[in-house]
Amino acid sequence: MNKLPTVRSPEEARELVVGAGNRELLDALRRPQAYIVVTVLLREIARRLPSWEHPLRRDLCEVVVGRKLWAVAPPAARDDPFAPPEEQRAANAAELYRWAVRPLLAGGDAPVGTVAELLSQLRTSPDPSAREAFWLIVDGERPGLPDAVWLSLLKEAYGLPRTPHRSGPALSLGDDLGSGYTRRFLRRAALLIGGLLAAILLIVVAQWLT
Repeated sequence: MNKLPTVRSPEEARELVVGAGNRELLDALRRPQAYIVVTVLLREIARRLPSWEHPLRRDLCEVVVGRKLWAVAPPAARDDPFAPPEEQRAANAAELYRWAVRPLLAGGDAPVGTVAELLSQLRTSPDPSAREAFWLIVDGERPGLPDAVWLSLLKEAYGLPRTPHRSGPALSLGDDLGSGYTRRFLRRAALLIGGLLAAILLIVVAQWLT
């Protein structure tokens, strides 16, 4: 695929990628593109993904991590008429993480340190879309990282307020944004500690019975 030209509509972008090969799609993702082009490329990749062999999936993971999940708009794209709202950009980044990065982590074939560093960068970013993407990835189901790394990320984020969704209900003055995450962090920590204690207990009982 030659370098994709500037597009003016989603329909034009779809016409450009529909005939591209798999490697061409990945090569296009590696280059700076308008967000609408990235979106169309990723949709086409997601459609083809069930037929992709492991090397292609691994390369995809490398590309999207290197592009930081497109969670932050580059300065040149601030006036892009097709750019999504910050909350949508964050949701897209989190969804991309779930199907392009997490499966490789679960299979032990993704760089844990690099992914953890990316999540830490999202958490400390000045951009609300990046911080929201971090919470959407780590707050809820486990993000595929080893428990020790996941718990470390939550500990680093301890007490850090989450950017509220603009479309959500207004917060009252009495709401404490940090307290909800504190409670969730403590609940997860308790679950992890409880699991470790249960494992230790089973080992002790097994040794006693032998």
